[in-house]
Amino acid sequence: MKNILDLIKNAKRHGGRTPIKDRGIKWEEKYEERSAPLKKRFAKQLGPGSYYRWSGYDTTTNSDYFIVVGPSIQKNQGKMFFAGIKKVPHHISIEDEGKTYSPYGEYFPTIKSALVHASSKWGVRIPTNQINYTKEQLANVDIPEHIKA
Repeated sequence: MKNILDLIKNAKRHGGRTPIKDRGIKWEEKYEERSAPLKKRFAKQLGPGSYYRWSGYDTTTNSDYFIVVGPSIQKNQGKMFFAGIKKVPHHISIEDEGKTYSPYGEYFPTIKSALVHASSKWGVRIPTNQINYTKEQLANVDIPEHIKA
């Protein structure tokens, strides 16, 4: 009986979904027609490294994903930093014009905490020499309406 319990205890678990960070997705920093002006805008108003967007393809689900880290507005807490991910529907390309796909994610008081979350949860690399912007520095930043949650 003890041998069976040892086998069960040491058995490798198979089941459930593989976490996104363990799927081997190659994340590429990439800005599309709508996100490139946003990156420039936040860089001008807040500073370099204040907005990031990565795209990647998951071979295990044959799906495109994108990750966004940057300023946003949370309904109850005001201006914060957001880290979120979105799986793009199969029948749609990420580059489709006129389509908006809102990522789901979490809000943070600093950009570094948002980047650490994105790195640990989805496997993106934290940029070197990242400035740690805080939510207090977002006070004078104009965040577009479509970025509010």
